[in-house]
Amino acid sequence: MSMPNVQVRVSGDYACFTRPETKVERFSYPVMTPSAARNVLDAICWRPQMRWVVTRITVLKPIRFLSVLRNEVQSKLSPAAVKKWMRDPSEFAPLIAGAGQGTDGTPRNTTLLRDVAYWVDAYPLVFDTSGDNSPTKYVEMMKRRVEKGQCFTRPYLGCREFAAEFGEPREDDHPIAESIDIGRMLYDIAFLPSGNRAAFFEARLENGVLDTRPDNVLGAEARRQEVLACSYRH
Repeated sequence: MSMPNVQVRVSGDYACFTRPETKVERFSYPVMTPSAARNVLDAICWRPQMRWVVTRITVLKPIRFLSVLRNEVQSKLSPAAVKKWMRDPSEFAPLIAGAGQGTDGTPRNTTLLRDVAYWVDAYPLVFDTSGDNSPTKYVEMMKRRVEKGQCFTRPYLGCREFAAEFGEPREDDHPIAESIDIGRMLYDIAFLPSGNRAAFFEARLENGVLDTRPDNVLGAEARRQEVLACSYRH
């Protein structure tokens, strides 16, 4: 039986879907990953009794890379420091992302994508089907939120500073005519009691379309079920 599905157009000026082997000097995959696409959908419409399963990512604009050098901070502000600042703003000690003396930053290179747009196809996997918790309910909910531009949190494209625009597919959009072997790509991360486990697959862009159907790319049944059941948890 075919599942009801949604298609959301996602775009942005910049994106960085970092390859795990280059997480220090970031280098982006040429295409949005399934986990990044799922997180965009979660930002728009998320419920604890279901999760979105991304089945296809369609690339709508030519793949273009851009290299930038940024100063990145090495520390995080603790909750205690924030509370202290709220009580007395004069006590605030900011983290300065610079490269000079008295700063907390380190210059790092990032190879990112510029001017990106995708169609994300997905269906809802519902864990609690009691009452009116049918897949159709969440598909219609997603469509309404996309039409109105509503979201729980602002979606982003790999890095939080790269905000994403989202909306309904456009009639003048078409997949790019490009086919490339991407290699091992992150599918998602399963958060298990025994520890987090990353799932990878051999990705190939075929005429602008990346097939991410779990039955096709994840292999063994036990592995598919593990990833689908656990990776949505927050």
